Amino acid sequence: PLLPLEEQIQIATVLSKAENLIAKRKQGIELLDEFVKSTYIEMFIDKGFALEKLGSLSNKITDGEHKKPDYKENGIPFISVTNITKGFLDFNDCKYVSEEDYNKFIKRCNPEEGDILYTKVGATYGRAAIVNTNEKFCLYVSVALIKPKKSIVTPKFLKYSLDHPFIKRQADKSIKGAGVPDLHLVEIKSFDIPVPPLSLQNQFAEIVNKVEVLKEKYQKSLEGLENLYGSLSQKFLNQDSQD
Repeated sequence: PLLPLEEQIQIATVLSKAENLIAKRKQGIELLDEFVKSTYIEMFIDKGFALEKLGSLSNKITDGEHKKPDYKENGIPFISVTNITKGFLDFNDCKYVSEEDYNKFIKRCNPEEGDILYTKVGATYGRAAIVNTNEKFCLYVSVALIKPKKSIVTPKFLKYSLDHPFIKRQADKSIKGAGVPDLHLVEIKSFDIPVPPLSLQNQFAEIVNKVEVLKEKYQKSLEGLENLYGSLSQKFLNQDSQD
């Protein structure tokens, strides 16, 4: 049985408005991302800044555990490529290892707040994320850990530098592996990075901070709208089935 035509139109109107708001929030988030990228280009690309090897700009560049660990149902998060491909560190759907294994793994690779994570294995190689938490976690071999010399480069500047096509082209030329793409640490250390004055990098970081605050508001609004849309859809479906 169908709902009366008038009710169908009312339902369709409400859902259509929710869909439009969701689309606008997503577009807003995309525009904020594009704004940061364009700001980076305007401030740093083709400005004649000296190039330095990434290895010389870092206190340490290494990668995560090379052997597959004994996963646990809970424990210390064990981060792989899939947890940073969106450009930020995402603990959702991550695997876990024991405290004992964690203590072993961090002896060589110890991620800390302000470090950079960089994907080095698989189809999504060449993506960077800043460690913005002091929570304990460890890394798999598919992720490189970069500890920037903060007296020379800021984490936000380095993150967006690694994401820029200028660096991605260097990664593409350095990739190894006939089947699964694999960036070796030696190639990552040899990336040429422009090094502008620290004052300019700090100015860029302030812009990014303001954008991130706004982006977080948009993201929360988007999640609320998506939840609302889902509950409305379910409500109307239940009403339809009951009728």
